[in-house]
Amino acid sequence: MFLLSSSASGLQAQLNYCNAKKLTVNAKKTQVMIMRPGGGSGNGKLAAGESFAYAGLPLEVASSTKYLGLTFSQLSKQHGFASCADVLAKAGRQAMFAMRRRAWELGACLVEQQCMLFDVFVKPVLSYGCELWGVDVLLRPDCSSVERVHRWFCRRVQGLPKQVTAAISLAELGRQPLQSFWIQQLVRFWNRL
Repeated sequence: MFLLSSSASGLQAQLNYCNAKKLTVNAKKTQVMIMRPGGGSGNGKLAAGESFAYAGLPLEVASSTKYLGLTFSQLSKQHGFASCADVLAKAGRQAMFAMRRRAWELGACLVEQQCMLFDVFVKPVLSYGCELWGVDVLLRPDCSSVERVHRWFCRRVQGLPKQVTAAISLAELGRQPLQSFWIQQLVRFWNRL
């Protein structure tokens, strides 16, 4: 079991829920992740006198974990949930190269076909969980690692040099940055809540 908490009271509420539903908690497999900037005391470590326990057994405090396919790390003022995007960018690059290799083998080399395949096979990988991590990435002034994968694809599929700006490569294909898709996903998610 993995518990996300911003405070000891939040942890207690989660444990009370487990007790009320008669769920068994294995304290040896349970970790606590502090989701406030910098971790416990602001430096990634527990604050003085801060500890977490269940049924008298101490719980391990983790600095990062993978949950439902997303990698969560302790928040920091500089990075927030950006670690999720970085891991997805790596997976997206792998999906993109696999898609391009398979498309080449099948003879699907037209730009329109490549863009369609990107939207079907790579875009979902790059956008997975954007409802959670997208807010932090959208607020960053620089380009996210996920969007860099998209921009690289747009340049590569047209055979453009690296020096060509992203705006030109996107406009030539009639595409929008992934951020616009993430905003749509975020709005849909929050409206459903």
